[in-house]
Amino acid sequence: MNIHAVRRWHGLVGAAIVFFLVYLLVSGLAINHVEILKLDKREVSSPWLMRWYGIHVADPTQGYLLGKNYLSWDDDKWVLDDKLLSSSVGQPIGAVEVGGINYIATATALYGYQSDGQLLNKVEKQSLPAYPILALGKMGSNVMLQTPSAVFASVDGLNWEKSSSTGMTLSALQDLPADVKRRSADILASGIPLQRILLDVHSGRIFGRYAIWVMDIASLVLFVLGLSGFWLYWRLR
Repeated sequence: MNIHAVRRWHGLVGAAIVFFLVYLLVSGLAINHVEILKLDKREVSSPWLMRWYGIHVADPTQGYLLGKNYLSWDDDKWVLDDKLLSSSVGQPIGAVEVGGINYIATATALYGYQSDGQLLNKVEKQSLPAYPILALGKMGSNVMLQTPSAVFASVDGLNWEKSSSTGMTLSALQDLPADVKRRSADILASGIPLQRILLDVHSGRIFGRYAIWVMDIASLVLFVLGLSGFWLYWRLR
């Protein structure tokens, strides 16, 4: 074999493959120090990345207005004023703000949240004056529940009395402003552990199924370069 041809081939391929070498080294070093970098505890929830992975991306378009804040949701995740609410379960059927408390109703429960998003109380089924809840509203300083049997009023969301519906304003769905949609979608998006992303980057899976073969070929080329380098050293020593 012509040693000059091998040296030229070795140099050209080595220069071309250096990107893959740096790529593998950097991603591999990061993966080897997952615990130090806390990559297993960090998540990325960018909507475009979720779509790339084929994961459902929340796209809320409607919600409820509570004072100056909007409630939006996706499945069992509720967002109020850029805050992800805890203990949320089910489809909201109404939301109102009364006396500084944010009340959110599902068919079988009434939640009360403080302005900072902390859960204040949750009243369910038998603890409600009646259920299912058909609608949620407000009248003056009272939060109002509309049920199949009657309309009920409460000043604290815990103690209820039958009431007339006259003067009651029911909560209604509204289209979310563009900036609220964007912020809500970012908060509601499911996160992917950064460790998984780096593993997929290292293997090439993040770029699609065919990228794995590209990475395999690059690895084989690196292996051949090692062999050719050893052969050149042995011939030239």
